[in-house]
Amino acid sequence: MSETTTETTTETTEKTQGDPADSPLGEGGAKALVAEREARKAAEKAAAALQKQLDDINAANLSDLEKAQNAAKAAEEAATKASTEALRYRIAAESGIKEHADLILTASDEETMRKQAALWVERTPTGLKPDPSQGAKGSDTKASTADQFAAAIDGAFTR
Repeated sequence: MSETTTETTTETTEKTQGDPADSPLGEGGAKALVAEREARKAAEKAAAALQKQLDDINAANLSDLEKAQNAAKAAEEAATKASTEALRYRIAAESGIKEHADLILTASDEETMRKQAALWVERTPTGLKPDPSQGAKGSDTKASTADQFAAAIDGAFTR
């Protein structure tokens, strides 16, 4: 008897997994199931289209964010450059550097610029420069001693 029970169970399993015509839904239930499946496919297509639009909007916002980040970076670099230039010319004025401060003070930080300025001041002569308007003038030919004596006597009497 136990053998008969096993065979019956196997036959029942085969019938339930068989042809969908044997389904308990009936004709109206099958139509409703098909309509639900079509509605689900349409909803999935709409969701995919909306997801694509959302991704496009996020990409556009990301590019706007990147543009804003690039603009902020450029502004920060310009501000740093202007600050460095102002510092360079302030140290040049304090050190007495009047020309070519950008060539003399090439560092980007204050401490190094001050060291460069100190070296420049140390190595630059501060004495008087020769005045070309003073000193002997005239021709390249030298006068004889007699001519110099005669010129001195003529000058003494003409005063």
